[in-house]
Amino acid sequence: MKPSLILLPILLKLSLSGAKAQVFDAPGSAPAQPGAPSPANPPAKPIFGQELPMVNPGSEIVSWNGQNWNLGDQRLFRARFEKYLAAPAATAAADQEYRDLILGAMKALSPNQPGGPSVANAVALTGKAADYPIDARLCDSLNQAVFSVVLYKKNAKLLADMNKALAQKQKDEAWNLRVSGGATTPNSPPPRPQGGNGQPPAAPPPAQQVSEFSTAGMHIKKMVEIDAARIANSAKMSAAELRAKVEFQALIVQFFLQRRFEHCIIASRLYRALFEDGDAGLKLKEGSDVEKMFVQSTGVTPTVSALDSMASEAIRDVDEGVQAFVYLAERNELESASKRLGEAFLIGEYLPRIRTLEREKKEKVTDFVRQTNQLISAIDVKDYTLAEELVENLRKNARDFDFSKPRAAIETARSASGLHIQQARSAAIAKDDAAVAENIGKAALIWPTNPDLKAFSSQVAAYGDMNSRVLNDLDTLIAQKNYREIFREQTKYAGAVLGKPEYEAKLKTVMEEVGKVERVVMTADELVKSGQSAGAWERLEEIAASYPDDNEVNRRRAELSRQNPDFIHAITEARRHEENARPGISLSWYLKARRAYPPSLFAKQGIDRIADKILPEKPGSAAGF
Repeated sequence: MKPSLILLPILLKLSLSGAKAQVFDAPGSAPAQPGAPSPANPPAKPIFGQELPMVNPGSEIVSWNGQNWNLGDQRLFRARFEKYLAAPAATAAADQEYRDLILGAMKALSPNQPGGPSVANAVALTGKAADYPIDARLCDSLNQAVFSVVLYKKNAKLLADMNKALAQKQKDEAWNLRVSGGATTPNSPPPRPQGGNGQPPAAPPPAQQVSEFSTAGMHIKKMVEIDAARIANSAKMSAAELRAKVEFQALIVQFFLQRRFEHCIIASRLYRALFEDGDAGLKLKEGSDVEKMFVQSTGVTPTVSALDSMASEAIRDVDEGVQAFVYLAERNELESASKRLGEAFLIGEYLPRIRTLEREKKEKVTDFVRQTNQLISAIDVKDYTLAEELVENLRKNARDFDFSKPRAAIETARSASGLHIQQARSAAIAKDDAAVAENIGKAALIWPTNPDLKAFSSQVAAYGDMNSRVLNDLDTLIAQKNYREIFREQTKYAGAVLGKPEYEAKLKTVMEEVGKVERVVMTADELVKSGQSAGAWERLEEIAASYPDDNEVNRRRAELSRQNPDFIHAITEARRHEENARPGISLSWYLKARRAYPPSLFAKQGIDRIADKILPEKPGSAAGF
């Protein structure tokens, strides 16, 4: 099946949150230099060339930035989907008014309207729609873009009128040149001889010749200046037109990627109405994911019309997904119904068909979705007892629930854990404490809440003091705050603490603490691999404040300190001066640190703190000025 494009909600939070914006290069108003960007020589750098997430609906796997995610397993998506299922339908009068305004704007731009598309009517309707909360002021952004195009056209008309005036002035200067220099035109008669007997006229005096040459040069200079001004004005008009088109295209693509398909359609039609020269091709990087997506979906060169049609196709696909959900829910096929509604929600979260779906219809799959999410969590934490109960409930409530995979996972865990428990029993009979601890640890890793494991652990405690020794070691290591050693021998201690709530809580706390450090260490390692060793040092420096004795953190900090001496020195000096109440010097060091590593979190926080001290944002703070 051909992959289709969607944008994950987590990406929306990032853009969806000050994430990297798409940047374009537009030519300036200065005269073009050889090889420089100009209307005839467009910039080599495109505006839309970033990698985008791609989803394969056959496997429900999303690929983005070299990583893969399963749509059904993403906690953020599951949370947003459950929130949507519990939310009431957007059928209030204000919601219907907003949808009528959006639909009216699309109809106002239709060529089938009497009198043709009306940009004025569309802008008026979107201006009203911008006041509704669900719009998030997107219509206002669209109207601002339209206003920018109007300003560009006014400026272009002024420049065109200016060029006409300059052309007339150039003609006047040419006439003055002919008159002042005695120049002749191709149709003018030759000068009449002034000498006697047909002899050539006598040459004018030298002073007269110098005067005539000076006047002619002045007129020629003015003509050249006028011609240069006309060329500069033409370049400004071309550059302004290109910039206006690129900015409008960026807004259209942004609407598409934000899944605001109705806004994308309106913006696309406004673009065609505002720019009547037929130049609707998108400026995409050749070979980029965006360009491939458009080519694979439409089979033609990417254009604004392609975005219009793809947005319409997305709306149709969402409508069919909701229709399929309603049909499947009525047949009690809740698994398929929840998947179809989840797919439609992921693509068209803001479309009317999704927002107006009745809560009563959504309630049919709400419990099923909640239990499937709970089943995923139970399997993740290896709570197979709870997972088995959930599987049985789902089988009873949904006729199409595929229980084979979770059932296989539960049975595999039960068999593997039981085998290790049996081996531990044999080792206990042979009084092999090491083998007992090893097999108990393995069984606990496979199924921590296995009832047989808890029963056997109690039996082992009655026949020896192996657990007592392990627990004493655990107490000693906790007192020494040697959490790393506990983490390395976690299987041994996991078996020893079973059935002892006090020690289970202690071990759980240690594992959570080491887990926090491990996540930071893994993040730092990934930053080092991506060439951001300074950012890795910052992450480790933050966690070191809470865990100063962790060997792995300290070892990596030492290695990264040697790789970023200038950046670390700047941060250290900035903090020292900040502690000594020297904000000006501290700010300069923080700025130096940011120049060394622009994404620095420490530098940003320091600059913000110093700025708040120097320029506090309080009422009346400027009263002394």
